[in-house]
Amino acid sequence: MTDRVDWNDLRDRRMAEPGATEAYEAARIAFELGEEVRHLRERHGWSQAQLARAAGMTQSAVARFEAGGTVPTLPVLERLARAFDLKLDVRFTPPADAA
Repeated sequence: MTDRVDWNDLRDRRMAEPGATEAYEAARIAFELGEEVRHLRERHGWSQAQLARAAGMTQSAVARFEAGGTVPTLPVLERLARAFDLKLDVRFTPPADAA
């Protein structure tokens, strides 16, 4: 039983697989967008069902989105922005580690 692999070794092996970095980045973006929508919803004092109605979505779609379970399309982001009475602003910026 000495072939036990710790989490760091497993992560390093998985991240070395083709496409892993791109998949990780997509998951990070989905998580961060979901987190931001949840913060906006909570600031408005809305339930997921209330946001869903305002955005023309289902409550389960809002829940999946907030959990980072889906990568949204631009039309979905536009509907969410309108529901919050905001303008969607998509930008390209340099990486944080660029000096």
